[in-house]
Amino acid sequence: MANILLTNDDGYNSVGFLPLLKELSKEFSVVTVAPTKEMSWIGKSITTKQELELKKIKLGKFNIFTLNGTPADCVQVGLYDVAEKRPTLVVSGINIGENIGYGRILSSGTVGAAMEASIDGVKAISSSLYIPPEIKKKTNFFDPKNHLMFENAAKITLKVIKILNKKKLGKNVDLVSVNIPYKATIDSDFEITKPFRSPYGRLFHKKKDRYIHINPTIEFKNMKNGTDLKVLSEGKISITPISLELVSKETFSKFDKIIRKEW
Repeated sequence: MANILLTNDDGYNSVGFLPLLKELSKEFSVVTVAPTKEMSWIGKSITTKQELELKKIKLGKFNIFTLNGTPADCVQVGLYDVAEKRPTLVVSGINIGENIGYGRILSSGTVGAAMEASIDGVKAISSSLYIPPEIKKKTNFFDPKNHLMFENAAKITLKVIKILNKKKLGKNVDLVSVNIPYKATIDSDFEITKPFRSPYGRLFHKKKDRYIHINPTIEFKNMKNGTDLKVLSEGKISITPISLELVSKETFSKFDKIIRKEW
């Protein structure tokens, strides 16, 4: 039985966390380290200016660990201080909301945790559920009665994990990001996608002499085929293989010629 380290960025008490823990525990040995509070939009940041405290608590019938740090901190502590045996897979989610497009993928704490695992040499998957704005506005995502909203997404995530756990992801695949439509079921169609690339616009809005962060709403327009945005708009599950190769061979070669010519 494979050993999984589970984390998220919305905090251990968010309603997307326990349904996934329940599903994964049916098939795998799972150890969990999750943030004590919401850590959205924090990317792969690492805590350096404060001490972190690890606590063991009960969540439903499960014993879990919580950490007053970032999702990436949770992965670090989970890999090196909590898991008795090095996990074969790190799973991050289920995120409250989609993580699609360049900007959101690079800003997401959910995806950031998966990136941290990949950098440390562990296969990683992040899972996110798209929730329509009109539903998101009126839902308390820390009320246990809303666990039901994430049960299908948890089943879908487990299905993807069972497939990928048996396989090598490929030379240039460092992690996988799964984005699930709100009404998707385990039988829903899927596509392998690329992130869409367009600005998400203004993030900070002035309020008197201060600025506050407001999440920009995803706009389903000007969509290119094969992107996570397009596929999600069609009600299909988006599965995106992500590479952390920050410089492509083509870019390196062209850039090298430009600099050498002018040096």
